[in-house]
Amino acid sequence: MVVALSTASTWAPFVSSAPGKAIIFGEHAAVYGKTAVAGSVNMRAYALATPRHDGLLHLVLPDIDVDVEIPSTDIPSREQADALSHPGDVAELLPASLRKYDGAGRTAVMTFVFMCGALLTQQQRTQGFSVCVRSLLPVGSGLGSSAAFNVALASALLRLGGLVGRAESPEERDLVNEWAFKGEQVAHGTPSGIDNSVATFGGFLQYTKGAPPVQLGSALNLRVLICDTRVPKSTMAQVAGVRVLRDAYPAVIDSVMDAIGAISQGAADMFGRADIPADVLETHLSDSVRLNHALLVALGVSHPSLERVRDVTAARSMPCKLTGAGGGGCALALIPRGTTGEDLESVAAELSAEGIRCYPTAIGGHGVAVSDMVAGEPVISWLERKTKASGLCVVGESYYHSAIARFASLPDADFAALAP
Repeated sequence: MVVALSTASTWAPFVSSAPGKAIIFGEHAAVYGKTAVAGSVNMRAYALATPRHDGLLHLVLPDIDVDVEIPSTDIPSREQADALSHPGDVAELLPASLRKYDGAGRTAVMTFVFMCGALLTQQQRTQGFSVCVRSLLPVGSGLGSSAAFNVALASALLRLGGLVGRAESPEERDLVNEWAFKGEQVAHGTPSGIDNSVATFGGFLQYTKGAPPVQLGSALNLRVLICDTRVPKSTMAQVAGVRVLRDAYPAVIDSVMDAIGAISQGAADMFGRADIPADVLETHLSDSVRLNHALLVALGVSHPSLERVRDVTAARSMPCKLTGAGGGGCALALIPRGTTGEDLESVAAELSAEGIRCYPTAIGGHGVAVSDMVAGEPVISWLERKTKASGLCVVGESYYHSAIARFASLPDADFAALAP
C-alpha cells in the first residue's frame, strides 16, 4: 500500500526522473497518418522533493530562473481544478503574485499549480513541500524537455499524494502518463501525447495518428550523437510549409509520405524482434536514416546547419538525419560499432567550433523512475556528500532547504548516478 507522504509528520526526500525523446523515423509523414517511431533519450529531467513545515509549496527551476513559494491556501481546490474545461485554463486561477512569469517559467508555474490542485487534497498540502527540477535536456530543441519535466513533476506529486510508489507497475505508469499529458496540455494546448508516453514508458514507441501509441518492447540501446544546431525552429511553420507543397503537388508529396511511412514501419518491425543479428540491424537502420533524411530534404524542412552536421558526421561514416520538425533544432547521428572515441571527439570539436552542441547518448533506455535511494544510500545523504566533495557549502539554511540549494547547484555530470 502506498502512503501519502505529504500527510506524514516527516518523510525521506526522493528523486523522480524521466527521459527526453527523439523521433527516429517518420517526421512530417505522421501528420498525414503514416507511422512514426520515437525513442527515449538518455538525457533526463530530475525532480527532488523534500518536506517543509510552513505550509508553503516551493517550486525551484534553476535552469529557467524560477523560485516561487506558494501558500497552500492559494492553490486551487480539487473541485476548482476538476471544473476546468481544459488544464490550460488554470491561468484564470493563478494568484496575482504568480503572474509575473512569462514564457517557459509561466508554463511551469501554471503546471505546478494545476497538478497540486488536482492531485493533492487541502490536508495533503498543509505542511508544505519543495520540488526542485533540473534538466539535462536543451529547451526548445525537439527533444521532449517539456514532457520530461511533466513526467518528473507528475510522478513526484503523485508520490506525495500516495497515488504511486516507485512508478514501476503498468497501472502506476499509466497514471503518471495521464497526468503528464495534462501537463503537456497546459504547455501546448493540443499535444499528440507521444512525448509524454515516451518519457513515461521509455524504450521505443510506434505512433500513428488517431491510434494509441504502441510500445515496441525492444531491449536495444541505440548509441547516437545528438547535435543541437541552436537554430530556432517553428514546428508550426515547418508543418505549414509542407502542407503548401502538398497542395501544389499532391501526388508527388503523397508518394514521399508513403516512402517515409514505409521506412518507419520497417524500423518498427525490426525493433519489435529479438532474432535479428546486430550487424543486420545496424545496416538496416543506417540505410533507413540516410533515406529518411533525403526524403525530408525533398520536403524542404532541412536547414544549412543540419546539412553541415550531416556532412561532418558522414565523413566519419556516421549516418545522420534531422530529428523533429526541422528548419533548425537537432540532428541525430547513429554511432556504428567500431566508431572510436577519437572519431566522436573530432566530430564534437569540429561542430562545437561552429556553435553546434553535441551530446553522445543512447536511445531506448528506461522511462520514469522514483526513488529515495542512490546506490543504497539515502538521496539526502548522497546529495550532501557529493556537494561537499565538489566544494559547495550551504550556510544558514534549514537541512531540507539546503538540500534544494545543493540539488540546484549539482554539476551535470553527477546526475548520472540518479538515473535508473
